[in-house]
Order: sequence, then C-alpha cells, then structure tokens
Amino acid sequence: MGKISLPKDALQRVRIGKAFAEYDIIRKDPFLFVTTPATISSLSPDGANCFFVGRRGAGKTAITYEVERRFNRTIHVVPQIFDLLQLPLENKEFNDTRQRPFKSLMHSMERALVGEVVKEWTRKGIFDFEKGYDSLRRERGLIEDCDFDQRVLNLTEEIFEAYNTENEKLWLRQIKRSKEIIKEANRVSDGGGCDYIILIDRLDESWDGSDSAIICLMALMHAAVRLVATTSFVRPYIFIRENIYDRIRSVDNEFSRLETSVVFLDWTEAKLTELIERRLVFPFNTKPKLGGEAWQYFFEEKDGHSSVASVMNLCQHRPRDVVMLTSYAIDSAISHGHLKIKESDLYSAAKRYSTSRLKDLGDEYAENYPNISIVLEYFYGLGSEFTFNAIQDFIQKLLVDEKIKRYCKDWFFNYSAPVRFVELLYGIGFLGIKRNEAVHYKDSSKDGNAKPAFENASIFVIHPTYREALNLRDVLLSDLKDYQDLKNEGILEELPESFQLDEYKMTLEDVLRSLKNLPLGIDGAKEFEKIVGDVVKLCFFRSLTNVQSHERTIDGTSIRDWIASNRASDGFWEVIRNKYGATQVVWECKNYEELGADDFHQIQYYLSDTAGRFAVLVFRGEIKGSYFRHVSQIANRNKAGLVLLLNQKDLEVFLRQAIKGVFKEAHIQDRYDMTIRKIS
Repeated sequence: MGKISLPKDALQRVRIGKAFAEYDIIRKDPFLFVTTPATISSLSPDGANCFFVGRRGAGKTAITYEVERRFNRTIHVVPQIFDLLQLPLENKEFNDTRQRPFKSLMHSMERALVGEVVKEWTRKGIFDFEKGYDSLRRERGLIEDCDFDQRVLNLTEEIFEAYNTENEKLWLRQIKRSKEIIKEANRVSDGGGCDYIILIDRLDESWDGSDSAIICLMALMHAAVRLVATTSFVRPYIFIRENIYDRIRSVDNEFSRLETSVVFLDWTEAKLTELIERRLVFPFNTKPKLGGEAWQYFFEEKDGHSSVASVMNLCQHRPRDVVMLTSYAIDSAISHGHLKIKESDLYSAAKRYSTSRLKDLGDEYAENYPNISIVLEYFYGLGSEFTFNAIQDFIQKLLVDEKIKRYCKDWFFNYSAPVRFVELLYGIGFLGIKRNEAVHYKDSSKDGNAKPAFENASIFVIHPTYREALNLRDVLLSDLKDYQDLKNEGILEELPESFQLDEYKMTLEDVLRSLKNLPLGIDGAKEFEKIVGDVVKLCFFRSLTNVQSHERTIDGTSIRDWIASNRASDGFWEVIRNKYGATQVVWECKNYEELGADDFHQIQYYLSDTAGRFAVLVFRGEIKGSYFRHVSQIANRNKAGLVLLLNQKDLEVFLRQAIKGVFKEAHIQDRYDMTIRKIS
C-alpha cells in the first residue's frame, strides 16, 4: 500500500488525551489501550498475580478501567480504612505475621473482602441468605449494612475485644468463622457465574503514611493471597505505588508469600511509542501503521533519525510522562504553525514538562519523605553531574539549612550519609549513575529495587527530566566549596498568595487542629464555615481563586457560604468546568452530622447555567447511601447538575497532604467517581 495522505491540519485534529487516566480518553475507546505484561496478567482468567506495582503514572488506574470493560463481574473498592483504623495494640505487636495480632487483622480483612462479593451476589439475585448457609446468614448484617471500610472496623473491634480480654474460645470462634464463610461461599459458587474480581485502587490517597497504615495494607495483601489460594469466586487485585511496596517488603517477615504474586508495571520503548501512535492516528479513518511508521507522520525526522529516542530520554518509561510531553509538543507545534512536531517544539515542551514533573516528583514521595521537594529544589543552578565529593559537600550545606531542619527533620538526617543520600535520590528516579560513559537510572522492576552499585569514583547524573526546571548547567561538579549558599530562587514555590512557607505550614496545622476540636452545631457553625474557606484557599489555590464568603444572590433570597472561581487549566477542576460549565464553584457548609432533604433542596438553587451546575456540600458526619438518592434526584430527575458530598475526614485528608507538601487531586477525584457510580 502506498503512502497515506493525512490532512494538513492533522495535528490540530489529534486528541492526545490527558496524562492522568482518571480524565483520559482511554476510558471511552478500547483501541487506545496498550497491552503490556501487567495487563495480560490482569486479564488472564487463570492469572495468579494479585499485586500490581508501579510508580505514579505507570498505568495502574488504566488497567482497572480495562478490567472493568472486559469483565462484567468486577467490584471497585477505594479503601479509606488505612486512615480510619486505630490499631488496638502497639505497632510492634503486629511485626510477626505468624502471631495472633497480625492473624486477627488479616482474618478481618479476609472476611471484609468476601463480604463485598456476597453483597454483590445478593444485589444481583445470585444468592439468598435464607437458603441454608448458616455462617453467611450470621454475617448478613455486616454484609448488607456495611461497606468495606465499615466492615473492617466492626470485625477488628470484635476480634480484638476477644484477644484483649484473653477470651480464647471467642477468639478461635472468630478465626473459624472466616474459614466457614469461605467454605459456604465456595459452595454457592460451584454452579459457576459467581466469580468476581475486586479492584482495590488508590489505597494510599487517604492514609497518613504511618506504620499502622503499612501494617493494615500488609494484612490486606496477605488476605488477598490467601483468598486466591482458597476460593473459586474472588480474585482481589491490589494496585500499589512502588515506594509503598518497598516499605512493606522491608518490614514483612513473610514477604516471600507476597512477592510471588507481584507483577511490575514495566513499559518498553516500543510499547510507549505504540501508546502515542494509537492516540495520534485515532481521529483518522485511514490510519498509518503502528510500530514507528505512524510516528513519522507527526514528528519531523532530523538527519534521517526518528525523534523517538529524544522523547524517551526525557521521560522515565512511564505512559503519563510520554503523554504529557507529547501533548506539550503538539501545543507548541500548533502555536508555531508547524505541520509536524519539530525539534524546537520538543525543546519548548521539555521546559514546561520539566517544571511539571519536578513538582510531581515532590508530591509522589512526600508521603515517605515529607517536603522532599525542598531538598530537590536546592539543586537549582548547579551542574547536571556530581562527583562523590560534590554530593558530600551538598549534604553538608543541607545539614545547616534552617528549612531542612524545620520541614525535613523527620527523615533527612537518617539519609545524611552520602551512600544513603545517593540511594534515596537514585530510588526515586532523580539521580542516575554513570558507568563506562553510560548512565543507569532506576527501572520499575524487581532488579530495579536493588540498591545501586557505586563507589567513590562514580559520577552521579541528574535525570534529564528535571534539568530545565532546575536550570542546571551541563558541567561536572567536583566539589561545592565555591558555593557559599545553595539557592532555589529559580523555583516558583507554589503557595497561596502572600504566604511564606513557614506561615503556610503553620496555618495548615492550625486549621487541622481547629477542625478536630470544633464543636458541632450552631456554636461552631461560623468557625466551620471559616475552616472550609481556609481549606479551599490553602489546598486548592492552584485551581480555585477569588474565594469569597457569603455571596448573596441577586434577589437576596439565598446566601452561599463560599464561592470560588474555577480557573483550572488541567486536572480534576478543568474536567468539572468543562463538563458542568462550572466557572464558579459553590461550597455549602453544614456543621452537623446528619443531612436532611432541605440541605439538598437549598444547594440545588445554586446550580445554574450562569455559574455552573456543580456544587460541594461539606458536613461533619458519615456519607450515607440515602444521601445519594437526593444527589441522584438533583442530577438525573431534575437535570440540575451535580452535588459532591465531602465530610470532615475529607477535609483532614486535604490538610494533611498539604502539610506534607503533597498537591494532588486524586482524593477529591475518588469522591467524585464514587458519586457518579452511586447515582448512575
């Protein structure tokens, strides 16, 4: 077949999509999905792997969408339990996974997962509690009336009450109950058509990164492995960030039970090229071939060489990075009137991309290393390569820096030895090690989790991704003795207007403290309204601006607690603006635990074509299933728009993330996704 002719405005017709799968066009068309070893494992009916491990942007969420598309029998769980569950014993009591404290927690997780499947069976009419299954019938209240998180809370309370009172018979009865429930559920599934996949995703978004959270996740992972081995009706898939997986591996004394069920989300250059090519050719009826040919239709070659290598060298073998960089390059090409993406467009895109990725790297690892972005930003204006002596000098300057002492004290001094410091920066993908003129960066694989090999004569290289953002010079620094002070003035620290870093952190901590101590009811209503306004201003300032309180409508009939201008250029709030016309976002505050019909009637009045059809209702209690009936009536029956429910726990998540230097929208995205699923 001859060469295909694409229209001159081909680049303008391309919809490259969003770098974040939550908002991406991949949700709408299976043609855009790229098969990798991890996806093959997830889609295999006989697959034994149940842990999918990768860094942010490696494609974990995209796999959940594909599994849901390919399998009718899926259950999606976004657990909040890691932040809610207070362990009844000291953390050290759970260190040995073979002892009763850990077993108790694991069996609670096991029963909670089985309960999710049985609950779905009853909803689909597959199972009836009245048909002679005694153990399942005794579990009926926990199954029907509770979601996964509530079920875990109730089960752990029950089993640890028996353990702490040394009631051996009651404790054994609880352990046996788990086995009996699984046995009966296996009998129910013997006829076929009852097997389900439980997708457990974004489990780290609502936790505090504590040791107790890691213990709870370990228990969930061990429960998942046991269920795969002992049941015929459930396969739990748990999607885990790589840095969290590394923490579990370091503390689990029976980690060998888990690692045989792990698949890493690895991407080759060929698969990443295919990912972009599929998006480039998607709008056209006649499509160039994938595998390199399609790339050449959209990227200009230089001296007969493809630009694939240039793109991949800047990225870190993650689909999110490649989509983001390509998107920026297309924007540059269109703005300059280019018919193809030129080298100059890639250079322009690299500068914008680098800044975004540096911020994202700090966000990604703030859970493990709070405010690590401060350390990374101190590389500003230095060289791209360092000797071991230069690394030592750099560390010495950080040791006497006041910001480091104040905001990184919880972890930095444990990594102040040069070897430990290099291992840390190598492990997060910031530094590479030059060997025989080739630079080796960390890979997302089992081998990649090993500690890097280097010596005093080694050269350490900052990854090209971050060089533009840090304004690095292309030089090798043998020492830093000529640098009196480290600088980060080229980095625009993203803080709300008029705030300095110290004041910002202190304000966040004060707001969190006030929220936890605030009384319910009228006495605390004004203060709660102020707290919600502070959360909007301090945690969503990148997207929501011009936040005003008590904005009276023109006829004087209603007063909105807070209204904010939605000026997001990407991410969750951009989607909300485009989908609901929400140029203004109303935040209604209720300082009580129970919502009534009047609360929903009131907030519906604020939804309009002028300001937008999206509003947030914030209150202090638990989000009940009955509330979604009101939300559904507003959205589906009245066609007025969408009301998003948030509670005190959500506000605490936003504040804790900001305190740690994390600015991400995944938690509010989860709340939105849950709402859409409940009312659809």
